[in-house]
Amino acid sequence: MSDPSKGPAAPEARMRVGLQAIHAADRSVVAHELLFRAPGRHDASLTGRSEHDHATAQVITATFGEFGAAELGDGKPLFLNTTRSFFTGELPLPFSPDGVVLELLETVDVDHVVMQGIRRLRARGFAIAVDDFDGELHRVPALRFADYVKLDLEASGDRLPGLVDLVRRANPRARLVVERIETVEQFERCVALGVEMFQGYLLHRPDIVQRQTLDASHLTCVQLIAALHDLRTSTEDVLRLLTHDPGLSLRILKTVGSAAHAPRQGITSLHQAVVLLGRRELASWVTLVLVGGTSTAAARPDTLGWIFTRAEACRALAPEDPDAGFTVGLLSAAAAVLGATPADLTRGCSLSEEVQEALVHGRGRLGAAVEAVVAQEGTATGEPVAAPGVDLSAEVYLHATLAARSRVKSLSAVPA
Repeated sequence: MSDPSKGPAAPEARMRVGLQAIHAADRSVVAHELLFRAPGRHDASLTGRSEHDHATAQVITATFGEFGAAELGDGKPLFLNTTRSFFTGELPLPFSPDGVVLELLETVDVDHVVMQGIRRLRARGFAIAVDDFDGELHRVPALRFADYVKLDLEASGDRLPGLVDLVRRANPRARLVVERIETVEQFERCVALGVEMFQGYLLHRPDIVQRQTLDASHLTCVQLIAALHDLRTSTEDVLRLLTHDPGLSLRILKTVGSAAHAPRQGITSLHQAVVLLGRRELASWVTLVLVGGTSTAAARPDTLGWIFTRAEACRALAPEDPDAGFTVGLLSAAAAVLGATPADLTRGCSLSEEVQEALVHGRGRLGAAVEAVVAQEGTATGEPVAAPGVDLSAEVYLHATLAARSRVKSLSAVPA
């Protein structure tokens, strides 16, 4: 018989990003570039966005909503390929600029609108890299605002010294990064030219980092974006929509830490995360999740029903702070479904000590609530479960089950 604490089988959803190290002249790692690795689930017709926009959005949501920027980059800068839509403000960049370098792709036409975007993003604190610069005249104005300029060794060939000289004259403070270094001779040639940073197979082949995840629902994202742009929608209505989607809820909890909004003592609930982010920033994150690719349903109904039942039951057992009870129950169930430890799942969520202790060690009133619900789940499946310190009546558990079924059913309903 299966362990009731593990819940139903996890949905088939994985988040992937590629990561390639960038080195200094002494071959020490000084930064990383984030690379898109598609799980093959995007339909551009759903969002009207290009595959390049989709790739950037998915890397952003994976980095800040799943893995954590500090964890991926090991505290070093992360270079992010960035399309025109993000430079012009058509798509949002709702995360802290600390440790992030926005790469202006070679496919972006550098006109006055893009230049305004570069100035705006630099004013926010973002570092800018001009990617694959090959001497194009329309890109020269962007060099003045660049912190880094990347040159493609394969494409530039014998023109490399001239390109290095052009960049030095346009912006002496910009650091040069040469890509596609595959031999020792190429590396030494670049060092002799005074290049500061190096990237290529000689030094490091990209790593693929992946994690099983709860997918976010396309329908929930669309409903939330509409609700967040309607000033008549209350915070409670926004929270009601968000809590219908565990995958999206988990991403939002993690983005609070990425956006540097979390209070020093940590957050206790999804409700608090929504309030801290605010409507505009929450809408920005949901937009990125939608553009990055979603499924038509976040997970199978039985999986969602089980997650919501645990969350609702924990809410009932925490009358002093029902929002915290629901959040602890939801995170506990999500970890079980994904086969992850609560500590791994919630890394980067900036949770309060009380919530962390409940999830990781089963301590405190919230930990006792989760233990009582797991015990009730064991009773339902015939599993032997130790007697908890909190009583959960069959009636309360039944009410939680009915509330969970109502949540799952409403996922397909169109909001008024």
